[in-house]
Amino acid sequence: MTSSPASDMRKPATLVHTSDCHLDKTLDGPEQQAFSSVVDLAIKRDADALLIAGDLFDHNRVKPEIVHWVASELNRYSGPVVLLVGNHDVFHESSVHNKHDLRDLYEHLYMLDQPDGSIFDLPGTEISVWGRAMVEHAPEFQPLLNAPKARPDKWNVIAAHGLVNAEAGRSSPIYTHELNELSADYVALGHVHVHSVVHENPLTMYSGAPYHWGSDKTGCIIVDFVPNEPVQAEWTSLKE
Repeated sequence: MTSSPASDMRKPATLVHTSDCHLDKTLDGPEQQAFSSVVDLAIKRDADALLIAGDLFDHNRVKPEIVHWVASELNRYSGPVVLLVGNHDVFHESSVHNKHDLRDLYEHLYMLDQPDGSIFDLPGTEISVWGRAMVEHAPEFQPLLNAPKARPDKWNVIAAHGLVNAEAGRSSPIYTHELNELSADYVALGHVHVHSVVHENPLTMYSGAPYHWGSDKTGCIIVDFVPNEPVQAEWTSLKE
């Protein structure tokens, strides 16, 4: 259920939603070019925030050079960046995010690093983002467990990395009945590499990967929050 106060005093805001970047190289490969295009788009649209809903990195063995390259790209963008881990860069002891903390290289990074969930009110905006850090990609991990209720003074965003309506035994499951019970303005999903709308209320989308081999669904999502209007989310291609 979306939050819709009778007298909505929230300021308009724009969020760029991406996921599944799977960066692992220092060369100028297609994944790197696509990630740069996401940052370009956030700058061009003057977005209030950028949200990465898991799998920024392809694995936990990436070299320091790629971490520094990511930081240099993010530093081109002046707004807050919210980062959730995924199944490829899970937040265990050997995580790339423990070896190389991007927060040391990009001062506007807000990492959802708590297994029980954490929430950030992003400075300079009225956007609030909640998410649970994945420590193990397992059937027991519930990405939406204990999601908070929406607050009327914020644009309430929930970030999750998992599979909607997964078959029994699949890891990190997300179920329709859970989505029905959420109190949020927008739910930003990661894990599936092709963009899709999976739920209408609250509006829930997979952004798809910025670069996905063999697919024309290569892009990210621009989310516009406007008082007293439905949330507008537009999938935008990154291909020229």
